[in-house]
Amino acid sequence: MTTSTYSFVPHGLEIHHDVFSRLDCSRLLKEALSSRTFEDIFLTANEYKLNQSISGNNPRPGRNLLSRLDTEFIFSNVQFQKTMSRLLGPRWRILDYKFVVGLDEESIPNWLLEELDSRPIANLGPYIKEEFRDMTYFRGIDFHQDILDFPDRESDFITVYVYLDDVDSQSAPLFVIPSSHVLGATVFPHKLTKLGENLYLYEDDSGRKVTVSSTCLTGSAGTLYCWHSTTLHGTQPAVGHSKRISVRILAEKNSRTPNSCELDTLNDEINGPLSLLVTRRDLDQAGNLIVRQNLINTSES
Repeated sequence: MTTSTYSFVPHGLEIHHDVFSRLDCSRLLKEALSSRTFEDIFLTANEYKLNQSISGNNPRPGRNLLSRLDTEFIFSNVQFQKTMSRLLGPRWRILDYKFVVGLDEESIPNWLLEELDSRPIANLGPYIKEEFRDMTYFRGIDFHQDILDFPDRESDFITVYVYLDDVDSQSAPLFVIPSSHVLGATVFPHKLTKLGENLYLYEDDSGRKVTVSSTCLTGSAGTLYCWHSTTLHGTQPAVGHSKRISVRILAEKNSRTPNSCELDTLNDEINGPLSLLVTRRDLDQAGNLIVRQNLINTSES
C-alpha cells in the first residue's frame, strides 16, 4: 500500500492506494452495474410533475443496495480498520454507507438535463423511479461540505470513499480542496472565487479568508480516500458513456471516547464553527431552488 503526500492532520484529507483487492472491487462493481439498466431508471417528465418529492429519495434502511451485497472485504480489511481507529479512536462506528453514482449525460433524459442546468447540487434522486432509489445518483455537484446534511451536528464524523474502478478525468472524479476545513463549517453555496488554475480564495460569512487549491482524485480501483466533514469537495459530470460507481461511507467517533484521535486534533486546530443550525441557502423553506450557480461545473478546476 502506498500513501499520498496528504495527511489528515493537517490537510483534512488523506489517500491510501491499493488498500482493497481489485478482484473484490470488480465483483462488487459488476453486481451494482447488473442490478439495473441505467437508461431505464428515470421517471418521465409527466411522472415527475405528478409525483415531485423533495426529500426521502436517497438510500435508507430497507432500501439500500449496498447493504444487501457482500462488503466484508471493505469493513474487515485490516488497513481500513487501523485507519479508522487512528482517525476516529478505538470505538468508531459506521454512520452510513451506500453506492454513489456519478452519471454521464448520455444516460440522462434530455428534459432532465435542461432541468438540472447550473444546479449547485444535481442530486438525481427525485427523478428516479422508486424501485431504483437504493443508490444515490449525481450529475456533478459543486464544492460542498458533508456537514451540509447534518444541521446542528458537531463535526464528529469523516467521509470515506472507495473507488471500485479506475477513475480518470472523464469518469466523474472527485475534486477535493485540502486544508479548506480550516474555516470550519460554512453555509452552502460556499464563497469561493477562482484565482487561477485550481486556485481559489475561500471566505466565510465573518470575512475570514484563505487561499486554497483543489486536487483531482483520479486513481485506481481499491483506493481509499478519507476527509473531514468540513473539507470542500465536489465532482464534475462523467463524459461520454462512462459512469463512476463508488462506495461512500460515513464513519463517526464514539462520543464517549476521550480526545485521543486525529479528528480531535484537527477539530482543535479549526478556527471556526464545528456545526451550523443552517447549512445551506440554495433552497427556500419549501425546498425550492433559489440559487443557480455551479463553480466546479462551469469552469475548469
